[in-house]
Amino acid sequence: MQKIGLLFSGQGSEVAGMGLDLYQNQPTYRAVIDQASQVTGLDLPAIMQTPELLAQTQYAQPAIVAMSVGIAQLLAENNVPITAAAGLSLGEYSALIANQTFSMAGGLPLVATRGRLMQQAIEHQAGQMVALIDPNVAQVQQICAAVQAQGEWVAIANVNSPKQIVVGGTPNGIQQFTTELNRLAPTTKCLSLKVSGAFHTQLFAETAQAFKPVIEQTSQNQGLYPVISNTTQQPFELATLTETLVQQMAHATHFSANLQFLAQQGIDVLIEVGPGKTLSKFARQTIPTVERFNIGNQKQLTSVLAALKEVH
Repeated sequence: MQKIGLLFSGQGSEVAGMGLDLYQNQPTYRAVIDQASQVTGLDLPAIMQTPELLAQTQYAQPAIVAMSVGIAQLLAENNVPITAAAGLSLGEYSALIANQTFSMAGGLPLVATRGRLMQQAIEHQAGQMVALIDPNVAQVQQICAAVQAQGEWVAIANVNSPKQIVVGGTPNGIQQFTTELNRLAPTTKCLSLKVSGAFHTQLFAETAQAFKPVIEQTSQNQGLYPVISNTTQQPFELATLTETLVQQMAHATHFSANLQFLAQQGIDVLIEVGPGKTLSKFARQTIPTVERFNIGNQKQLTSVLAALKEVH
């Protein structure tokens, strides 16, 4: 019997209209979104249809998590057995709600607060991020250190796959970094990301500490299945859950290592839930022999459930 793992989308995957057909056709999914709206005080169906709102961290984060949890609930409703899960950055919260470490009533307001705090941090300290394709990691680290020595902050923020890492920092720091990268490694592809903050860098250290008491006050339970941490690269543990989530906000994520961990546990099917298919691309680059599916709409849900039924 195949072992199924879930991958939960991170911020940046949001798109206007996401989940609309699921909301219209799936009562279980609609109930999740409506409950999420109630406990956060946000009109999530409206937010999910409005590009200007989804462009704001404070709205994008609860919207993505609610959608992802709703899809996970549809899989549970169809008796799809889940062995483990991983999420990229924000996606860890989706995973921790889906596996019942956090309840909907506790977890969604927690995510909404995280989004608000990060939005405030962005408004206080602008940041930028760039994705590097096929980089020399040691060289990237050396350039970051050189820029930091000049008084600007820049650092590796995401290790997504063997072929992609992301660097984040202050606008001046990123400008200096890209100039030096172009000089030393002109063949390395460098893409600006459409974000307004340098997530998972020390620019969010104060925000992470402000968020800590909010996590501590949110009820935590033993989950139904393991969720692999971006930060420790091991399954979350209740005893250290708060501290690990605090560290995640201001330290690099290691999603590539999470994928490798899942493969080592015998996971041979991965289902990415939520908007987009970025994580499936990372999975293809990291563990290419594992079968991959995406569920972000009604057509994909129907197709994946049919495919799984054939296997099982």
